[in-house]
Amino acid sequence: MAEGRGYRTALVGKYLNSYAIGASDSYIPPGWDEWFGRLSAYETRRYFDWWVNDNGQVFHYDDEQADYSTDVEAKRAVDFVRRAAGGSEPFFLYVAHEAPHDPALYADRYGAEFKYALAPRVPSFDEDDVSDKPRFVRNTPPFTDAQIDALDKLQRFRLRCMRAVEDFLAQLLQALSDTGQLDRTWVFFTSDNGLLMGQHRIGARKATFYEEAVRVPLAVRGPGVAAGTKRSELVSLVDLAPTILDLAGATAPEALDGRSLVPLMRGQAPSDWRRDLLVEYYDPDLSAALRTDQWSYVEWTSSQQYELYDVVADPYELQSLHRTADPATMASFAARLHALTACRGAACR
Repeated sequence: MAEGRGYRTALVGKYLNSYAIGASDSYIPPGWDEWFGRLSAYETRRYFDWWVNDNGQVFHYDDEQADYSTDVEAKRAVDFVRRAAGGSEPFFLYVAHEAPHDPALYADRYGAEFKYALAPRVPSFDEDDVSDKPRFVRNTPPFTDAQIDALDKLQRFRLRCMRAVEDFLAQLLQALSDTGQLDRTWVFFTSDNGLLMGQHRIGARKATFYEEAVRVPLAVRGPGVAAGTKRSELVSLVDLAPTILDLAGATAPEALDGRSLVPLMRGQAPSDWRRDLLVEYYDPDLSAALRTDQWSYVEWTSSQQYELYDVVADPYELQSLHRTADPATMASFAARLHALTACRGAACR
């Protein structure tokens, strides 16, 4: 889409969309001028011993520190910025590191950091009373000491792993500054999901509707974005595509569910901004949650189980209210959830 507006485009790292059926390892999806895409079918350890489609040619990276995937991808992304900044076209760069995915192997230079870090000991860590939770949580026993030690180790690894991502961000911003593009470029930093690290007896898992799994950071810098400001409106990752199209001067297709974040980025709060949003997960049937400023209503479709949390009064989701809530309230949440599940395009925004 950006390419159609005269942008030079590049992807570096993980490609989350499905490749075309029957596509070869050298296949490049349409719309990209430069492609440095991970080949997930060949991945073994994510950080070392990995394969990539480099503009139609397949390459392998080995086990040396120079092959560390985050650093290799950072170098490639920064090189693109420095080259593209000197051209006559505006540019769009998408970078998706594997960090800090399990096993969260880190670069040797960070091996001495976070020696005493632990998985967060929040009130929901290894939750004592899970009688209000779905069956898969109720059937999970409390952690053993060995399991807690493993979570703590993974947390240290994840923190060390993210230090290389911080290095990349610093290099990227420096490249934009050096080429005179920093004040003309929007930079978005986010993640596709969070991870439960012991909350509700769940270790290193994302596939739930708890806050730690579904609430991710979204930081934006660029023209018209006041430094240090925060917004409280409900936004979703589906808003990123229409936002980028808006910034590029393009019209978002009607099929997109999200809406542009540009007004929020400029300090404006549209009166018709959404009051709730949908979170979906397939396991194995469609399960979903309705999220508002105050409430998280969850339906596990395959097992016909429910959860309801007041995330303002109970931010750690210790007590599901689905059994004691007013039936009319539950019915209202369910109706809205089903409406959002079925909607398409503008009706979802």
